[in-house]
Amino acid sequence: MADLKYLTALQPFILLAKNATGRAAADLVVQATQASGCFVFSELLECPTIQALSETPEGGKYLDLLKIFAYGSLADYRANPDLPPLNDKQLEKLKQLSLITLASRGAEHLTYPSLLRSLELPSIRVLEDLVISAIYAGLLHAKLDTASQLVEVSSTAGRDVAPSEIPGMVATLNAWCKQCEDVLADIDGQMEKVHREAVQKKRDSEEYTRAVAAKKEQLKGEEKGGAGKGKRVISEGAEDGRGGYGADDDDGMDLDDASYGEIAGGNSWGPNAARRRAKGRFPPHGIGNKRR
Repeated sequence: MADLKYLTALQPFILLAKNATGRAAADLVVQATQASGCFVFSELLECPTIQALSETPEGGKYLDLLKIFAYGSLADYRANPDLPPLNDKQLEKLKQLSLITLASRGAEHLTYPSLLRSLELPSIRVLEDLVISAIYAGLLHAKLDTASQLVEVSSTAGRDVAPSEIPGMVATLNAWCKQCEDVLADIDGQMEKVHREAVQKKRDSEEYTRAVAAKKEQLKGEEKGGAGKGKRVISEGAEDGRGGYGADDDDGMDLDDASYGEIAGGNSWGPNAARRRAKGRFPPHGIGNKRR
C-alpha cells in the first residue's frame, strides 16, 4: 500500500515529463525530489525526456541527482561535488532515504553514533526527529531504544533498484531457488522412504497374521487328532465286553476288587466273593480237569 501511495504521488511529474525538455526537465527533477510523499523515482527516470538530460553536461548533473534519490544515499551525493546543491527539503528527504539503505545493511549501522556520522546530524534529538518523520511517512517500522542508543528497525519500504544491483539480485534469487529445490528433493526422498517403510510394515503385519492363523489351525488339528485317538481306545475296550478291559487286566481287576472290599469292610461282597473272582479267573474246562 505504501508503494502505491508513493507511485500516486509521482504520477503528476511523470505526466509533466512527457513534454518537458532541457531546463524544464531539470526543474522537474528538483520538484519531484523535494515533493512530500514522493519517495520512488524509477518511472520518472525511464521517461525519454529525463533520459535526454544526459546529452548535456549540465543536464547530466540533474539526471545523476535523480539517480541518487532513486537508489543512492547521502554518502553518494557527498562523493560527487559536481552535483547541484540541495535545498532543505531535498536534504531531509535524502537523509530519510539513506536511513532505509542503512537499515538494510544491518543493525551495526543503526546505532546512534553511526547514524549521527552517516547522516551528518548535529545531535541525538535531531536524529530521533528524523527517524520519527520517516516512521510517519511510512518509510520504516522502528523503535527508538534510547537506553541502548539504537534504532530497532523491523521493516522498511522498498526503494528503486539500481541497474548495477540486478545481477546480484538475480544470483541471490537463483541461489534461493536452488536451495528450495534441494529442500523439495529432500522432502520427496523422506516421503518416499516413509512410503517404503509403511509398505514393508504392512507386508510384515500381513505375514505375521498369516503365520498366527496357520499356527492356530495346526494346534486345532493336533487337538482334534488327540481327542479322536482317545475315543478309539475306549471303543476297543468296549468291544471285548468287559467294560473296556482286556483279558490281561484280570489281575488289575482283582486288586481293585480287593481294595474295594477292604475299604468296605469285606461285608458287601458276601461269602461267595472269592468264588466269583476265581470263576472269572480260571476257565471252566480247567476246573473240571482238576476234579477228575
